[in-house]
Amino acid sequence: MSSLQHQESKSTELFKYQSEFESLAVELPLYTPPRISAHDFWQDAITRNIGIRDKVLSWDRLGHSHTRQTSSTGFLSEQDDFVFASARYCAKLHLWDPEIETLYVTQSNILDALKMIVVGIPSVYHTWNSVVERFEQAGVADRKTGQILIDGKDEVVSRSLISRFITIGTLLRRLETLLTSLRARSAQEGPTVHAYAHVLATIIAYLRRSLAGCPPVIDSLSPQSALTAIWMHYEIYEEIFAALAELYGRDEQKTPEEYPLFDPSPVALLSSIYIHLQRHVERQSPRTIIAIFAFMLTHVSHDYLQQISQSVGYGRDPVKKASRGTGDYLKKNYLEDEDEDETHQEDIFDILERVEEIFPEFFPRKLLDILPAAQKSLILLERARPDHPMLQRTLKQGSIHWFWTESLIETAYNGHYPHYPGGMSDNVDDSPIVVKDPNDELAMFRVFDQEPGVSPAISTALAKAQTLTQTLQSFIDVFPASLPSITPTLSHLTSLVLAPLLEHASALSSALLGLFLTPSSSVQDTLSFEAHLTLLRSYLLLTFPPFKARLAAALFSDNAAGDADNKVHGLAIQSLRRKASNRKMKEQQQQQLWAVGLASSLLERETWPPVGADLSFFLRTVIVDSIDSHWSGNFGEYGRCEKVRSRVLEEAEYRLGFAIKDLPIGSGRDKWLNPLLLITPDILSKYQRLFGFILRLMRVEHAVVSLFRMTRAVSQPLFPTLTLSRKALFHFRFVAQTYVSNLSAYVFDTAISGNFDPFLTCLSMSGNDENGRETNTSFSDVFALAKSHSALLDDILTACLLRSGQRAIGDVLRSTLELILEFTVLVGQLHRGRVEEYDAAVALKDISKKFFSRMATLTKVLRGLADKNGLSEGTMLSRGLLHGLETPREPTGGTGALYHLLIRLDLGEFWSAGRS
Repeated sequence: MSSLQHQESKSTELFKYQSEFESLAVELPLYTPPRISAHDFWQDAITRNIGIRDKVLSWDRLGHSHTRQTSSTGFLSEQDDFVFASARYCAKLHLWDPEIETLYVTQSNILDALKMIVVGIPSVYHTWNSVVERFEQAGVADRKTGQILIDGKDEVVSRSLISRFITIGTLLRRLETLLTSLRARSAQEGPTVHAYAHVLATIIAYLRRSLAGCPPVIDSLSPQSALTAIWMHYEIYEEIFAALAELYGRDEQKTPEEYPLFDPSPVALLSSIYIHLQRHVERQSPRTIIAIFAFMLTHVSHDYLQQISQSVGYGRDPVKKASRGTGDYLKKNYLEDEDEDETHQEDIFDILERVEEIFPEFFPRKLLDILPAAQKSLILLERARPDHPMLQRTLKQGSIHWFWTESLIETAYNGHYPHYPGGMSDNVDDSPIVVKDPNDELAMFRVFDQEPGVSPAISTALAKAQTLTQTLQSFIDVFPASLPSITPTLSHLTSLVLAPLLEHASALSSALLGLFLTPSSSVQDTLSFEAHLTLLRSYLLLTFPPFKARLAAALFSDNAAGDADNKVHGLAIQSLRRKASNRKMKEQQQQQLWAVGLASSLLERETWPPVGADLSFFLRTVIVDSIDSHWSGNFGEYGRCEKVRSRVLEEAEYRLGFAIKDLPIGSGRDKWLNPLLLITPDILSKYQRLFGFILRLMRVEHAVVSLFRMTRAVSQPLFPTLTLSRKALFHFRFVAQTYVSNLSAYVFDTAISGNFDPFLTCLSMSGNDENGRETNTSFSDVFALAKSHSALLDDILTACLLRSGQRAIGDVLRSTLELILEFTVLVGQLHRGRVEEYDAAVALKDISKKFFSRMATLTKVLRGLADKNGLSEGTMLSRGLLHGLETPREPTGGTGALYHLLIRLDLGEFWSAGRS
């Protein structure tokens, strides 16, 4: 109670003093007040207006936080920053979260800190976390989240303002980390990777220098911009860094574990830059972004374009170092010592196999189709003709490089390809471009004709680009806002840039093709590919009648069973023994097993396949004699050239034989004479399959002839008592002979000649290209010629039912030939009296039934294939492809030729109607 009384007494005294203070305040205006300070709180409290009804004094009433002036707008967002922030705070209250640490900063302090962040330097508010490669708020405890509030801004606006600067600084530091890793890579990865790192360093230095000059600027004389204006000023830099981070796979949302692996191959690097550049061009991104990507593509691709150019012999500088992208064959081709022993040279096939066929995305389709063939053509041409004019690099050829200004594009479009300026900048000044005359080789020395003190234009450009950042800045300054109408898209510009390379590659391929196809009186000027094809067709496909006759006499026989074979070559060892004991040989002849259709000399050693030095010598003599006696009439223009004739004859002695063999032909520069460059082992295997099929067909032909020899005796018929069997024998003999003769005529006239003759005609077709040079109009290069040659053999194999996909119908065709041989063996056994008449009649009936069934199946399948491919007699007549109407330049094809076989075998639908 005493304490309560004490408090009441003190309250009574406080009210007493208050009444006295109010009376004093009423009397004060009667006197002149002394001059007091504006910030004196107590003086302000004494002198305040006593007319206010509320007499409660508080900090909110005495210290005003904002002006009392009436606002000109009713929108809170247009009020003062403190008013707007207070309104947002009152409208959306935030509960205190112990996991969030809030830091309040002023605008001036945060701007100074953010200025350090954008150039990659940690500030007092943010530090760099090297683990996640990101700027984070400093001083935040573990497992807590930091939050910075700018004076007069709420947390949403503050976070939005700060995030742009954090993004720029984070991406800048990530690019620097990537640059450090690129510089640490091995020098063996080629110049493209190092150019990639150099350009990245140039861009980083340029952007850092530009960011250093951005507001806020620490200068009392410079006008200070508002926070929003400063934030908008950095928008373009955020877009630039975002585009670069997307290119390098260093986006802000990714963690270091999500970074893509770096592919150092030039193809991958250049393709990535080009794809991003094309994307920004299509999006119509800011000019600065497009210019930076164009700058990257220009200088990163420079060494690669030079190596590609030199891989096809274009350019004036020899290759110094082969990169990983173009292949090791460049180094071996251009850097090998001319005095090196020719026997130590690498095999040309190994060099051709290492030629890369993967190129960047921006190479045009025409260039991609011809470039690998041109690179291989250069290797072959250097071996064939080291002094060829296409191999002479002169000052007339510049270097392939990118150009972006409208003046340079118009110059290149008019046919004058601009020379590479030699520096990292494009044409900086706006002075007119002087196109050098390619025929004037002294133009480079005219700089010494100028007066003293006059600097050339290149020196002026180098003076303007003393640093890397100035080089990039100069490039951006002259970069056009859009591509000119001549090249409206980036692909059109790419085609214009690479046009000289495409023209040279086409000319190089045509030059080598001319060596293979153009007849010449000099052996060094032609490779006589047509003569090689003529040899292959004549001997492996047996279209040369003298050789076919000689080979048939050596390998086959149409004698009846039990008759002696008198066609054995006189040099054979066994033939000499036969002359010594002719009577004994006749007795052995009756006991020996008869090999139907084959010459008896093949079985003298009683081994299969036949071997022996005398047979091999005889077969080689057959080949050489047939070539030597019938050369001029069968090889056209090559037959009238004595030097080419002697070379082909020399090669034919070891290239042709009963079995095709790839024998060594020497070393050094003579390896280019090997026709396997165009006649590959795969092609030779196709010739072998056709050769084996034709030999089997020739054997059946001789077997059918032997049938007539064994059945022509009217006085001694094979079936003397069985009349129906004798008629069936004659009927089967007629059907077999008709079938074999029609099949043989189809194989040689339609399948082989119908396809091979038009191909040989295409070899001699010539015309003029775009530059007026005479070239073959049917093939672009020797490799397209080899591909067409392989396709030709595929068509012949298809027409002969020898492809792997035709195995079912091919087996039916071969079974018909085997049944004819089986029928011939049966007749031979009956002719020699080794089988009884009634047993032979049963076997004859069984063989005839199988043969007629196979023929019905064969014709049915052939008719189905003809209907499937839309072939009929009307369509074949309209195309002029039936017998007697073939045009010399229209091949019969593969599947299309099968209708010819159907017409030959079943013209009257004999087999289809089942009248057998």
